[in-house]
Amino acid sequence: MTQVLTQQSGVHSIRTGQRGAPLVVLIHAVGVDLTYWGDQIEMLQASYDVVAYDLPGHGGSAKPAKGFGFADAVATLTQVITNAAAGPAHIIGLSVGGMIAQNFALARPDLVRSLVLVDTISTFPDAVRTALQDRARLTRTEGMGAILKQTIERWFTADFIKRRPDVIDRTTKTLLADDPEIHAGMWEMIATLDTAPRLASLNKPTLVVVGEHDPTTPVAAARAIAERIPGAVLHILPDASHMAPLEKPSQVNDILQGFLAAH
Repeated sequence: MTQVLTQQSGVHSIRTGQRGAPLVVLIHAVGVDLTYWGDQIEMLQASYDVVAYDLPGHGGSAKPAKGFGFADAVATLTQVITNAAAGPAHIIGLSVGGMIAQNFALARPDLVRSLVLVDTISTFPDAVRTALQDRARLTRTEGMGAILKQTIERWFTADFIKRRPDVIDRTTKTLLADDPEIHAGMWEMIATLDTAPRLASLNKPTLVVVGEHDPTTPVAAARAIAERIPGAVLHILPDASHMAPLEKPSQVNDILQGFLAAH
């Protein structure tokens, strides 16, 4: 088993697991970093070649030279996979990671073995796009503290917030340390998302996972993705919200193991 830290073209990543085994690439949510996949990395490394990377402006990755866009995110993920020289890959994306994964599969199907889309969405009504732009403006003008409380309440169930103050403390520290300009730019990118009309063209095995109580990318949005992608499977996690891999790591790991083993 190898463990490698890399920094190529400003993108920070880690690699662990079994070289020669199928490649798995993990894409984290906005505002956090690759270490938030810790439970999944620990499980996957026994059977897979695992790569996780920090999105631009997050963790150890450099800030982008220009603004954010899904085309740029696709280019970054292409770089990560080609640098690993082990594709095509199982792509696992959480929240904005799932949005990037959809765009990537549409642009570079040759590099995709399967898709796992966790707590994510494929399009927004115009009113929601406006709200996302408003969130970006608020973050840019008033800082991360202005959106902290609502973010924590959207990401986790009330029960989890009460039971796991350690996770909430870690997440709070991460978010408050974020660059508001980076965070705002990510939300402006998210506001442009609209993969829904093209999802029917995907022919990769796909698993869609969503927390039962996710208010940000709700069950209805996950079901819409699963219905559009031919053969996609939907799994609803009871008693979980938007950050299901953190709230329900054992359940998420079991689902991932079964899906990846089948493909």
